Amino acid sequence: MRRGIRILCAVHRPGERIRASTVSQLTHTAVPASHVLEVFEELDIFLDDRPDSLDAWCEEHLSFLVPEIRSELDAWIEIMRHGTPRRRPRARSTVITNLRSILPFLTEYGGKCTTLRQITRDDIADWLTDRPYRAYDASALRSLFSTLKAERLIFANPMRGIKGGKVAIKIPASLTADEVESVARAALQDPALRVVVALSAIHALPARQIRAMLVEQVDLAGRRLDPDGLNRPLDDYTTEAISDYLAHRHRRWPNSTNPHLLISRNTATTTTAVGTFWMDRLVKDLPVGVDRLRQDRILEEALANGADPLHLAHVFSLGAKASLRYTSAVSPSDAEQASNTR
Repeated sequence: MRRGIRILCAVHRPGERIRASTVSQLTHTAVPASHVLEVFEELDIFLDDRPDSLDAWCEEHLSFLVPEIRSELDAWIEIMRHGTPRRRPRARSTVITNLRSILPFLTEYGGKCTTLRQITRDDIADWLTDRPYRAYDASALRSLFSTLKAERLIFANPMRGIKGGKVAIKIPASLTADEVESVARAALQDPALRVVVALSAIHALPARQIRAMLVEQVDLAGRRLDPDGLNRPLDDYTTEAISDYLAHRHRRWPNSTNPHLLISRNTATTTTAVGTFWMDRLVKDLPVGVDRLRQDRILEEALANGADPLHLAHVFSLGAKASLRYTSAVSPSDAEQASNTR
């Protein structure tokens, strides 16, 4: 990183603005451009000329729309991103999710009309009929047309009176024997993956909690695990997995001061946690994801303790609805049979 700063200082005159696009070119010289950017972002001489990724996405996917529909859509996007005196701006992830939800609708009806004022209630009702995620799509369309109505860009809201329905709640399912064997075999190939499998399949921790776990929350000598104050005992498999990973981490990044348990090439020189992309790439070859591993562990506990929702809520810090969702997935006969077996 220091080498990158010296390169930038050498090619710029005193006081000259340093552009983000120039810093990004350092990647070709084996310099971590992202870390160099963090240094210059706080300085007055820094000029962020990076293109907005959301604008680029809109330009790529919405360019087929006629100008008037595109103008109406841009007004909605602008309000979602920046808000108004009466509307709070939405999170970037929410904006992207809404755009992805209505893109199929725009693709189907964008060529049939010249303005969104021509969309009728029947058009929306017919389109929502066979949508696999009807509740989410209806929510995005309701946001679009209610905003346009409030801004007086359309005369009437065609979503008025249309119900999206409730979001379908998936019933948790246990893993098959083949899936368990496949996960165990894959975990032996990667120390980081083995830790993730142990924390999700044995301790039922969600992915966000695994990514945020700190080294100080693991007490190998005392055989305790303390994520967010849960204070759980460490089993042999998890203890061995974490010990092997810490040895691997020390060999690969001996000087890293990152306080998080799991680190990557990009986070080893920072204090931030690994991201969702890193986690998704780590588990992409598994037959199931982290959520399924966690569900299987909670279902196993429900079977072993007579499908008691209060027990599940206490052990796994679940809410009332989540606990009942797992106990309802376990039949009383199965829970009784499991209890008698024990």
